[in-house]
Amino acid sequence: MASKIKLMVAAVDFGTTFSSWAFSFKHEFEKDPTKVHTKNWNSGQSISHKAPTTALIRSDGMTLEAFGYEAEDKYASLVAEETHKVWYYFQRFKMSLFENKTLNRQTEIEDVNGKKLTALRVFSLVIEYLKNNLVDECKMKITNGEFDESNIHWVLTVPAIWDDKAKQFMREAAIQAGIGKQQVMIALEPEAASLFCRHIPLQVMSSEVVPLDAGTRYIVIDAGGGTVDITIHEIMEDGNIKELNKATGGAWGGQEVDEAFKQFLIQIFGNGVFQKFKSNAVEDYFTLFREFEVKKRKITPNGKDKVVIIIPAKLKELFESETGEAFNKCISRSEFASQVELTKGNKLRLDSSVMKGFFEKATESVVEHVKTFHDSDKYDINVALMVGGFSESSMLVSAVRDACSSWKVVVPNEAGLVVLKGAVIFGHNPTPITYRVSRHTYGYRNSQPFIEGTHANEHMVVYDGEKFCRNIFSLFLQEGDLVYDGQIFVDRKPFWPTSEGDTFGIEIYASNDKNVQYTTENSCTYLGLLTVDKLDADVPIEERMAYVTIKVTNSELQMEATDPNTGRFIKTSIDFLQESA
Repeated sequence: MASKIKLMVAAVDFGTTFSSWAFSFKHEFEKDPTKVHTKNWNSGQSISHKAPTTALIRSDGMTLEAFGYEAEDKYASLVAEETHKVWYYFQRFKMSLFENKTLNRQTEIEDVNGKKLTALRVFSLVIEYLKNNLVDECKMKITNGEFDESNIHWVLTVPAIWDDKAKQFMREAAIQAGIGKQQVMIALEPEAASLFCRHIPLQVMSSEVVPLDAGTRYIVIDAGGGTVDITIHEIMEDGNIKELNKATGGAWGGQEVDEAFKQFLIQIFGNGVFQKFKSNAVEDYFTLFREFEVKKRKITPNGKDKVVIIIPAKLKELFESETGEAFNKCISRSEFASQVELTKGNKLRLDSSVMKGFFEKATESVVEHVKTFHDSDKYDINVALMVGGFSESSMLVSAVRDACSSWKVVVPNEAGLVVLKGAVIFGHNPTPITYRVSRHTYGYRNSQPFIEGTHANEHMVVYDGEKFCRNIFSLFLQEGDLVYDGQIFVDRKPFWPTSEGDTFGIEIYASNDKNVQYTTENSCTYLGLLTVDKLDADVPIEERMAYVTIKVTNSELQMEATDPNTGRFIKTSIDFLQESA
């Protein structure tokens, strides 16, 4: 964290489906922490607080041409002109960080046409765009053109279920985007939501106010477009927040509803027709799904009105040319024949049951997971706090309320902005998150004198005539442990270089097995390398060593080292993005 006073804190919420930025000045935060400025994006059909996480990159692979709605529109024009194939077009690519367990700096992601760029470049270009967009608006609307970017402290939000590799990846992407290393920090999305909601009156339905007073235990359900993050928090006597269980969740976000709608269209028109429509009539495709985005936000569990979806003329043309059938046949031959009708003007009228069905998979996955906490008496939860864009859907909220009837389910106004605004508050004052629960068991690779009958023979090696056991998992933090911010796990432990030189590395591993013994076990994942640099070269090799300290700061592992021969601090770094151990 930057040591200088934060005159302004800006947050970037890099979402799976939608992204945006927000900020507040120090004097605004001190008067009212909830006074946070957010961006308005124009889709051409409506004004939104977020834009699609969509990037159009020039053929050089280095230059971002457009982002968000503008990227969608420009790409559609390129397709219409048949000049799109040399461009890179990425959408909904954030999930690659969640899904890729071997993430590194060389990891590549594919655009919609199968062309590849390194994920680090794509993410850094988008962060750079959002950074510059915020700065430009500040210059234009607030400071009359005079604005010093060094006064901004930046916060990037990440899901709590992300691992250390993904966190470091986002930090490095921000640095590549032109944000100073000391100006950026990471905020876990459910924690940011908690901080924001501490400052606003929370209401159940529209009447009962639910105060988050000391002793209150509540579950945070952060339902975004890609992932759903679930954590349990308790308000402590000093007003700070304590995490009670490790973050859990999965890929059950709002994009599952979009996928269900897509499968519905494939059922109606056929996969071949749909794929040609998606590839050849991109502008119409975007328009169709933007319309669906508006319609799906209005669906309620008790709603009985039919929903009208306008079918683009190009889709009709493709259906008739590809199948040789009249357009009205697309309904009669599908499994939805009794629930969907085609009206004049190429409009589909869907029974409410069909629209509600699009939500089933996502809501069932969320409810099944959340209900395990509701049905357990372990945590004594009183309140469920639902945030994130998907929490603005009454279909999801009602499903949680019905399944978890003993909870007071709270959905703040503009739930999709709660994490973003909370991240700004976190940047001004990160101290309220006092305790967190470790999601994994952590250790480092070590060697010890071999003990017959205790150590496995396959790990035995002989050095200078003595037997050693290598690949020992030396535990320093166990899954489920309660960790306070700044806690030290390894305190000035001596390490020696394994070969001649003034630099050496310590391999860090993680496991979900509390009883792991060796770093080669299937449950173990190599996280990265702790590098200790520039030991005193004048000291004989056999005397060179370093005292290493491992601690946690703001949910991230931090390392320090000292040279006992000189007493000086040694440069250290931990690299979670190495390609291999």
